[in-house]
Amino acid sequence: MGSLRSLVCFLVFIGVAASGCYGVLLFDSAWKKEQKLHLNQITNAQASAIERRLGRSLSATYLLSLQIRFANGNMENFNSFADETIKALGGISNLQLAPNGVIERIYPLAGNEKAIGHNLLKDDKRREEAELAIRERRLTVAGPFELVQGGVAVIGRNPVFISEEGKDKFWGFASALIFLEDLLAVTDLEQLEKDGYGFTLERVHPDTGSWEIFSQSEKALDNLHVSFPIIVPNSSWRLTLSRPLPDRPLLIEEGFVLSILLAAMLASLLAYIMREPDRLRAVVADKTEQLNELAFYDVLTGLVNRRLFMEQLEYEVKVLQRTGKKAALMYLDLDDFKRVNDSLGHAAGDRLLVEVAQRLQATMRESDIICRLGGDEYAILMMNVTSGEDCQHMADKLISNVRNEIVIEGVPLRVSLSIGITLIPDDSSSLQQMLSNADIALYESKKLGKNRATFFNHDLQKMLVQRLQIEQELKFALEHDELELYFQPIVRLDNRQIVMLEALIRWNHPEKGLVSPMEFICVAEQCGLIIPIGDWVLEEACRHIRQAVDQGEPLVPIAVNISAHQFVSGDFADKAKSLLESYQVDPAMIEFEITETVLMENLDLALEQMNELRQIGCRFAIDDFGMGYSSLAQLKQLPVDTLKVDRTFVRDIEHDHHDRQIVEAIIAMAHRLGLHVIAEGVENQSQLEFIDQAGGDMVQGFLFSKPVPYSEVYRHELLV
Repeated sequence: MGSLRSLVCFLVFIGVAASGCYGVLLFDSAWKKEQKLHLNQITNAQASAIERRLGRSLSATYLLSLQIRFANGNMENFNSFADETIKALGGISNLQLAPNGVIERIYPLAGNEKAIGHNLLKDDKRREEAELAIRERRLTVAGPFELVQGGVAVIGRNPVFISEEGKDKFWGFASALIFLEDLLAVTDLEQLEKDGYGFTLERVHPDTGSWEIFSQSEKALDNLHVSFPIIVPNSSWRLTLSRPLPDRPLLIEEGFVLSILLAAMLASLLAYIMREPDRLRAVVADKTEQLNELAFYDVLTGLVNRRLFMEQLEYEVKVLQRTGKKAALMYLDLDDFKRVNDSLGHAAGDRLLVEVAQRLQATMRESDIICRLGGDEYAILMMNVTSGEDCQHMADKLISNVRNEIVIEGVPLRVSLSIGITLIPDDSSSLQQMLSNADIALYESKKLGKNRATFFNHDLQKMLVQRLQIEQELKFALEHDELELYFQPIVRLDNRQIVMLEALIRWNHPEKGLVSPMEFICVAEQCGLIIPIGDWVLEEACRHIRQAVDQGEPLVPIAVNISAHQFVSGDFADKAKSLLESYQVDPAMIEFEITETVLMENLDLALEQMNELRQIGCRFAIDDFGMGYSSLAQLKQLPVDTLKVDRTFVRDIEHDHHDRQIVEAIIAMAHRLGLHVIAEGVENQSQLEFIDQAGGDMVQGFLFSKPVPYSEVYRHELLV
């Protein structure tokens, strides 16, 4: 019996010790998996940063090639267009034009002079990539390699074909050069190297077909390393990152000793210990699964990440080419998401992103692929599309479902969604062009007021090029005094005297003549030029007042329109006070016109700016009143002097009973609040008489005068 007990104890001891040692080995394996998981996340992020920066920089060649085709090969404005494109996209060292394969123009040229005259189809060591681009009519990437002008760079060459006599003829190359140093600047590789990491950046050599390193850390790679591919046109890159293993929380030797000690415990612990290997095996499996998910799925939302989406998109496009079926690529962006982060915090913003992702999944079909691109941007590949109506119907459902109330931290929110849609392969069969098309369509949705879906069409491409052209010309106009101020009189009804002038901007274009603000103000607001333009208008108004005072001319206040961008910049009041002081203008001679929308979007900031200027004597008017959403309670607390009735109500008051009632109500309400009323757009005697009978104080419109230069204001005879 004693021998049997000894045998049992011995067997228990052996079993427990063996299980414990096995568990230690499994624990060590799981710990290594966890270290690799962490390294995998970092490598994925750095590879994605390089891929995204390279893709964005290379998109400049598409814009440049479009401009060349629109201009039929005549690129006289190449330098200005290249300058704006480089500033807009970033990461580009220079843009090049190579008609017939010979580099003729480079911007910027400084430091790149040696490349001028270089024949890409004869002299270039990598002419195979250039010839490939022509044969397959697509963007190719050469490099990295040493440049004739010095430095190591990657260059993307996009072949340009121009239609002549109904046939496409090769014109040359539109190229973008990206220095390797600038490309890697978007990553954290330099800091990671300081922290003890090692890395290599490799490509498949186009001649040998073998991997070669073109950038690496001083420190060699450690045993623990992870590689990630980088998608590059006509090439294969990969980033490998390593780091030394940190100190283990438990050494294997220590684990063995503990296992032997545990083996001496009671036999009742045997069942638990025997189950331990299974638990640790599950941990290893779980860590492995997490590793796979991090490589291909978004951590926050669980959706497909950008890398997997691009791979699936490329695969599905090839399938569509074989089957002849159609699909649609949608880019989605939450409108004004930054406000949620700023007001409720990033944790609330993350919960909102998760809720939106769930609503997208609930709306789309299982066959569709939904991706979170990053931030508040999503993408959807909608399969088996039969028509654009299918896409429109689904986009409307997405917008409606996302628009439904979402409660975050007890706060009810309603967020809107903007969508850009491109049809595949109708719009393009090129992967890069599809992405660009969806982005252009999304931009158009934003520009049209958000909360909508817009389909890509080639007119949008043309409009984008035209917008860049207007932006360049408008910047030139600011720098070369092509802008002018015109003035429209505001007339008092009781004596028919001019009591104020509204300053209105005009662009005296050297080729197009006088350009209305309707044609360029929207572009100025989109590109940020509206702030310097608004500052110029205010300074010109002050200059005219100063000149009138000095020359003893008739003097009345000038009304100046203020844009939303100016007013919410935070320093508008300081700028205005500085200009008034510089020109020694009485602040009472300036009346600022602000729309209801500007006021209500940020009421606290508006009140702060208005009160600061009101204290020195400036006046305020609410422009286009009746078209916004201000309430009577809000109107009471605003330090305004005048309401301007929008011209849309005045235009039809002779025939529209509702418009007459609205105008009468606005005038009565304004007078009860002690405000003056100006009716805009008065063009005939009947309109004038109605405004007069309704009790209006002042009017402006073509009946009295169109906007004219300051010198012609008092040459017009007003109606008596």
